[in-house]
Amino acid sequence: MFNIRHAGLFCLLGSIALPSFAAEAEKNEDTEKATHRLHLSKARNDSTRHSIFEKNRPKGNKEIPVPHFCIHTSDHKFALTIGGQVNPILGFDFRNNLYEQDGGGINFATNAIPVPAVKGKRSDFYINALNADIDFQVVGFGGSDDQITGYIKFGTNGINNGLQMKDAYVSWRGFTAGRKTTLFKDGVAAQPPTVDPQGPCGMVDGTAYEVSYISPEYKGFRGAIGIATPTYYHSSGRYYGPDYREWGSDNSLEGEQVTNPNYYSQNVPDLPLWVEWKASEYNRVRVSGILRTFIYRDMIEEKKRHAFGWGIMLSGNWNPIKPLIFYLQGVYGQGIGNYIQDLSGLPLSFTPCNEHIGKMCANPMMGVNLGVTYNINKRWQVNAVASEARIWNVGPYAEENATEEGHFNDYRYGFYFAANGFYNITSYLQVGLEYLYGRRGTWNVGSGIDNRIQTQFMLTF
Repeated sequence: MFNIRHAGLFCLLGSIALPSFAAEAEKNEDTEKATHRLHLSKARNDSTRHSIFEKNRPKGNKEIPVPHFCIHTSDHKFALTIGGQVNPILGFDFRNNLYEQDGGGINFATNAIPVPAVKGKRSDFYINALNADIDFQVVGFGGSDDQITGYIKFGTNGINNGLQMKDAYVSWRGFTAGRKTTLFKDGVAAQPPTVDPQGPCGMVDGTAYEVSYISPEYKGFRGAIGIATPTYYHSSGRYYGPDYREWGSDNSLEGEQVTNPNYYSQNVPDLPLWVEWKASEYNRVRVSGILRTFIYRDMIEEKKRHAFGWGIMLSGNWNPIKPLIFYLQGVYGQGIGNYIQDLSGLPLSFTPCNEHIGKMCANPMMGVNLGVTYNINKRWQVNAVASEARIWNVGPYAEENATEEGHFNDYRYGFYFAANGFYNITSYLQVGLEYLYGRRGTWNVGSGIDNRIQTQFMLTF
């Protein structure tokens, strides 16, 4: 029977236990608050936080590195960093005035070199401060298998002071969706560092609206596949090739529209993919491919038709001794002008077929880069890169799309060479000096060259 004695015992136990329970609850509450408390910490020089942010950031020498500082909770379930670069460039062109051309400016774009050089405009001096980027990266469940990353990047284009969105994507468990650098690009092998913001003419590059998946690494191997919104650089569909007997000898089809490239919506995505083997960060090899389907209207037979484009690329790095790194990238394909730096924007990837009037052909093209970096010490670095881009079977269409001044779009090949040295004054400030040489060849008016010497004062935060 419950009596006063039992009640007294319960009261005694309660007086002992309640403070203990209260203390434990207060301790758990303090621990939870401490876990979710935000900290301002170093990011780039801390291996844990650096790896969290590095995991899903864009890769390559042209990208913003992991910023110096970040905000995070104690358990890294939330982390935020803001980084950027401000990079004024001072330079001098001689033998031509590429800086003044549309598509040129501080981007040493060999496809914009005037041919022939304009008399009285064969040199140019410039100071350009419109070369800056800022990015934001938010991470949830940092360091875990469920880490999710949101990344967005804004920047100027070297021409005007308006901000443009360059990247905006979300990554989770190997999947990435949004606006990003194409999966077809190998950012690590593309090129050594250059002052030139654009880089080599034969480099595979480009931004795509894309969904992709990169697999986990297994014994050095991993692979990736994606789908991307297609964009095509094609001719107007007018015929400028040689005449054919079956159509008469009066050139009645010359300049006539025999195909309509804009008749249909492009509803088949591009398909990029790659397989890579890596022994270490700069000892690696990758084989990449891309498949494309271009839909158009045959105006001769009034039919819907498809033209297929494809590309294959070999890329990688070799690091025989610690300070020395080699870069290699070679790509060949048909109809992949969107993905090769110098050919991007030229209406030459798809043109009417010479063999079958009314059909369109994906034209053959290639790009190659060879580069080297030597790290003299922690502060000094020297680099060199040579590159070439070339397209075939498009002579009449390139000539027809050329403009009188500079013969733009009359493109046959481009050659690019850069040699530079960089000195890191601090981890925030880097200066560089660079020499550039470029040549653009055309189909009917010869070639033109440009030389450039430029320097940078780049702040990275």
